[in-house]
Amino acid sequence: MDQQQLAYRMFAERAGRDFLTGLHALPEFKPRPGVDLGRLRISVTLLGDGDPHLGFADMDPVNLGDLASIAVRRAEGLRTKHAQTTRPTLRLIGGTA
Repeated sequence: MDQQQLAYRMFAERAGRDFLTGLHALPEFKPRPGVDLGRLRISVTLLGDGDPHLGFADMDPVNLGDLASIAVRRAEGLRTKHAQTTRPTLRLIGGTA
């Protein structure tokens, strides 16, 4: 593995651990007593070279739903940004002058 690949892998591992730290830091949504929303387990594994498991976080569906909404808004923004960066071109298809 060259230096650039190693740096990217270290960045990916750090991002995965930071993501899990952020999930653990979220306060749990607690509905009224007697209501069980269930829990969802988010697992983070770094793919490639042995696929090390970085950890997991158990979350309530309300927090996870909010994170999903944030991810969707970010994806829409990125798609819009990248669509605007393409420069339109004019092409002559054919014909006589």
